[in-house]
Amino acid sequence: NLQLSYRELAELADVSIGSVSNIMKELEEQNFILKTKLKRVLKNKAALLERWVIAYHDVFRPRLVKKQMSFIKTDLTHTWRNLYLDNEEGVTLWGAEPAAALLTNQLLPEKFSIYTTQSWQNIGQGIGLVPDPNGKVEILQIFWKQNPNNKQTTPPLLVYADLIGSGFGRNVEIAQIILENELQHIR
Repeated sequence: NLQLSYRELAELADVSIGSVSNIMKELEEQNFILKTKLKRVLKNKAALLERWVIAYHDVFRPRLVKKQMSFIKTDLTHTWRNLYLDNEEGVTLWGAEPAAALLTNQLLPEKFSIYTTQSWQNIGQGIGLVPDPNGKVEILQIFWKQNPNNKQTTPPLLVYADLIGSGFGRNVEIAQIILENELQHIR
């Protein structure tokens, strides 16, 4: 997307043209974008990914959390995949550990992240959740435009960031698998 105009980038990211301009300038100043007469080239992708993951967890992700909850039925360790998240009221996707489990088949989720455009009340009612400040289910607001190709999980970049940010060794291992398999263009 680097070759798109600032207007196109702003529309794609759902931000102002001024924000795109500021971000592009900052990326150039910090040596992440090389600008030539003909095109822009992304450099130092691994370092940029690391910075984005840190900023996402420190600044942006806390603003997305809607509610901490628990499943009414306590034993969903093996049956969570059968929960139907979609309905006509909005988009709801698995994130973090359940998304990683779906992408890799190598993780049994202990904590559940659900990203949605719906209210936490609708999600709770739809799949059997109750508010619980110590619950293992977190409901977060979707902040990106939807990709119609994937109907169950958040984008792999977000799954990677959530796993890295969890700090759990098993999640970091799975994040590396996702980086190698789903995000090879970033490496």
